[in-house]
Amino acid sequence: MKQGTRKSGSAKMRPRARLIGLIGDELISDEPVALVELVKNAYDADATRVEVRFEGSDPERPERIVVVDNGTGMDLDTVLTAWFEPGTVIKRKQERSPGGRLYQGAKGIGRFAAARLAESLMLESKTEGANEGVFVLLEWGRFDDESYLDEITIDYELHPLPDLERGTRLTLEKLRKVWEKEDYEELHARLSRLISPFNDVTDFNIFLDIPAHPEFSGEVQPPELILKPKYLLKGTVDEKGFFTGELQVDGKRHRKFPRHKLGERDSEPVCGPFEVEIRAWDRDREGLEPISERLGMGIREIRRTLDTYCGVSIYRDGFRVYPYGQKGNDWLNLDIRSRLNPVKNLANNQVIAAVRISREHNPELRDRSTREGMVMNTAHAALEEWFKEVLSLLEEERYRLRPRKERIERTDPLFEAFELRETVQRARSELGKDHPVTRLITEAEQQIKAGVERVQEVYSRLLMSAGLGHMVDIVIHEIGAPLGKINRQLAVLEKDLERLLDNEGKKKITPRLESIKGWLEQIHNLRQRLEPQTPAKRGRATTFNVRDEIEDNFRLYEALLQKQGIRYEIIAPKTPVRVKMSRACLGQIVANMIDNSIFWLVRDKGAGRGGHIQVRLETLEHGFRLLFSDDGPGVPEEDRSRIFEPYFSRKPNGMGLGLYIARLVIEPYGKLVYRDDCGLPGACFEATFERRVGR
Repeated sequence: MKQGTRKSGSAKMRPRARLIGLIGDELISDEPVALVELVKNAYDADATRVEVRFEGSDPERPERIVVVDNGTGMDLDTVLTAWFEPGTVIKRKQERSPGGRLYQGAKGIGRFAAARLAESLMLESKTEGANEGVFVLLEWGRFDDESYLDEITIDYELHPLPDLERGTRLTLEKLRKVWEKEDYEELHARLSRLISPFNDVTDFNIFLDIPAHPEFSGEVQPPELILKPKYLLKGTVDEKGFFTGELQVDGKRHRKFPRHKLGERDSEPVCGPFEVEIRAWDRDREGLEPISERLGMGIREIRRTLDTYCGVSIYRDGFRVYPYGQKGNDWLNLDIRSRLNPVKNLANNQVIAAVRISREHNPELRDRSTREGMVMNTAHAALEEWFKEVLSLLEEERYRLRPRKERIERTDPLFEAFELRETVQRARSELGKDHPVTRLITEAEQQIKAGVERVQEVYSRLLMSAGLGHMVDIVIHEIGAPLGKINRQLAVLEKDLERLLDNEGKKKITPRLESIKGWLEQIHNLRQRLEPQTPAKRGRATTFNVRDEIEDNFRLYEALLQKQGIRYEIIAPKTPVRVKMSRACLGQIVANMIDNSIFWLVRDKGAGRGGHIQVRLETLEHGFRLLFSDDGPGVPEEDRSRIFEPYFSRKPNGMGLGLYIARLVIEPYGKLVYRDDCGLPGACFEATFERRVGR
C-alpha cells in the first residue's frame, strides 16, 4: 500500500436503469426513425416480409403499433443471452445473418427504439418448427431514475403461438405520441427509401397498415412520380475516377458515358468507388405540366411530393444510412450551389438521388457513434466532391436541352413597369381570347416576360458582384491604418530591443524581426496591387503601361502558379505600350483568363503537373490586342458559342459569370472572342481594345 493511502479496494460500475430510456431518446431522433430501426431488425433476422400495423378502436387515434416479421425468430436461449443484453456483440462477431445478409445493426441498441415509441413492449417470438414461442413483457416505466439496471427483473413465458408460424411480433402499447397524417407520410417516405434502388435487396418487402390513411397502406413503394423522373443519370465511379453510365430524358436514352474522366487528370476518389442514380425534375410550371397531365396530379401536389422525397441518400450494403437524403438534410449544400448559378445548377428540392457504397469497398466511410450520419473525414469530403462531379454531367446536358427556360418566380419593383398581365386580361374580357389583337398582346406578354426574367437573373447576380466589390473596397481602405500602426510599433520595438538586448540576444531576435518585415511588405504590396481594382477606382481612366498591368495580375496568382508548376510568358513589343483607360477593366479581363487557365490546366494535367500560359501583346493603329492562350484542353467545339452566356460553365461549381462579365467590361473598348489559332494548342482568346484607349 502506498504511503498515505488510508483505504483501497475495488468496485463495480452499476448503470442506472434510466440508461435504456436515454438510448431511446438520445440515439433515436424521432418516432419514424424508431420504427425504421425495428424494420431493420426484421431484415437482420432473415425475414422476407415485415408488416407495421396501427391498431385501435378509433382509426384516427391508434392505441398500439404491431411490428411482425417472418424471420428466423428467437428461442428462449437467444432471448436470454442476446436480446436481454444491451450492447450485445453478437452481430459484431458474426457480421452476417444465418441467411447471409450483412447485419444492419451492430451495436445492440436498435431494439430499444421501442422505448421511444410506447410505454410498454410485448415481444412474441418463435423459431420454425417449435411447439412453443417466447413471450416477454417490458414496462419501460420500471426503468426509472432510482433503479439500477441489474435490479430490473423481466418475466418471460413459454406458450403456444398458433398464429405465428415463425418470426417475431412486437406489440407496442400506450403510444407516447398522437400520430397525424404528416407522421404517416414521413414514415412511408422513410420506409420507401430504406431499401437501396440498386436491387441489392430483392427478397425483403415492407407493408404498412394504416386504417386512417389507406393511401399509405399496402406494400411500401415510392410514388409513381418518383419512378418516372424527367432526367435519370445512373452509373459507376471507379477507383480511378472514371464515370461509366448513361443519361435518360423522359425515359429515353439521351447520352452514354463510356469511362468519362472526372476531376483532375490523375486524381482518384479516396472514398473508394461508388454507384449513383440521380433523378431530377424541372420545378417550373412549364416543366411540370406534362407530368401533371400524364399522372393526373396537380402542380402543387407534384411539388409537395418532391419536397417530401427530395435529397441525396447514401445506401450501404443495401440499406440507407440515416439521415442522408432526409427532408431538410442538404448535406451537399446543393441549395447554396444552385443560388450561385440558378440557371444551370440543380437545387436540393429538384433531386432525388442515391449513392451506393459498401463496407468492403469504402471502409473509411464509417458511421458516427450516434447513428446520425458518417464520420466527417477525408473520405467523406471526397465522396461529396466526386458526387458533385457526376451531378455536373447531368446539369450540363440539362442546360443544353433547356438553356433559357429557368424562371425567377418574383417581380422586383424595378421591373413592374413591364407587367402586362392586367392588359392581357382586359383584352380577353372585352375582345375575346381569339381576337387578333388579344393574340398579339398575349404573345407580346410572353416575350416580354421571358426577357424580363433573363434580365432579372443577370441583374441579381451583378448586384451580388457589386456588393462583394464594395466589401473589397472597404477592406482595402481599412487595412491601411493597422498596417501603418504595425510598422510604426515595429520600429519602436526595434529601438527598445537594441537598447535592452546584448549581442547574443540581438542575433536571435533580428532574423525574426526581418521575417515579420518581409510578411508586412507582402501584405502592403498585395494591397497596392488590389487598390486599383476597387469599385471606387474601377472606372477611372489612368495612363499606364499595358505590360505592367498584365505582370501585376500574374503576380497576384504567383503562389498558385508556382504550386502547380505552371509557367507563363508575356510576349510584348520592346517599346512600352502606354494607354489611357480604366486599368481595372483590363485587369479584370486578364485575371479572368489566368484563373480559367489555371483551373483547366490542373484539371487536364493533374495537380502540380505544370502547364504553359502565353500572353501576346500587339499594337493596333488605335489601340492594342491581347492573345491569351494555354496548352490545356481548350474549349470543346460545341461549347464555343455559349461560353460567353451568363451562367454557362463546365466547372463543377462554376458560376458561369467570368467570361460573361469580361465581355461586358470590354464592350466600351472593343471585343472579346474565342479563337483557335493562338501560340499554344489549348484555349485561345483574343481581347481587342481599339476605342477610347487614348494611345
